[in-house]
Amino acid sequence: MILKTARDLIGKRGIDAVSMREIAQSARIQIGSLYQYFPGKNSLLLAIMREYYDRINEGTKTLLESVRNAEEFESLGEKALIQFAEFFQKDPALANLWAGARAVPELITEDNLDTHRNAELIVKTGLRCLPGLKENDLRPFALYTCHTMGTLVRFANELDSQQGKAVLEECRQILRLRLKSLVDLSKSRRRKK
Repeated sequence: MILKTARDLIGKRGIDAVSMREIAQSARIQIGSLYQYFPGKNSLLLAIMREYYDRINEGTKTLLESVRNAEEFESLGEKALIQFAEFFQKDPALANLWAGARAVPELITEDNLDTHRNAELIVKTGLRCLPGLKENDLRPFALYTCHTMGTLVRFANELDSQQGKAVLEECRQILRLRLKSLVDLSKSRRRKK
């Protein structure tokens, strides 16, 4: 109940405009009870973001589990981008939380951990689907993709609809080109063997 109340308030007004006292009042609990669960606002924000990160990771995992070959891996970028953009657009609190996340050290650390966790899923999928590639061929791509995709989706959400769609289309094209280059590298190395 506390997390839902905090998400709703932050979604409407932003991180800085919402106080712990207001969250407690809206959740109809004593401020002392709120502090028993969350010793400070940053710990509350971290709990909310971890829920989002877990949902994003589960979505990524589900998407990647079905990928079995190079062609599917190549088309993955578009599906992932669409899925993530839709997830982000459905929840106004997420935009406000992410906007404020770069100012909270605990949230920066958690964001980086989430990037690594999702990148690991991409690396494992790439190794399964692209024989001939090594982990060090895939890891920089996976880290870059996981981290920048979030940034681009957030930015596109802040633009007017037409510009936002154009930014996401550009991101999709870049992902498609990079995935194609990884598929080509895998094929090239297999031919050499």
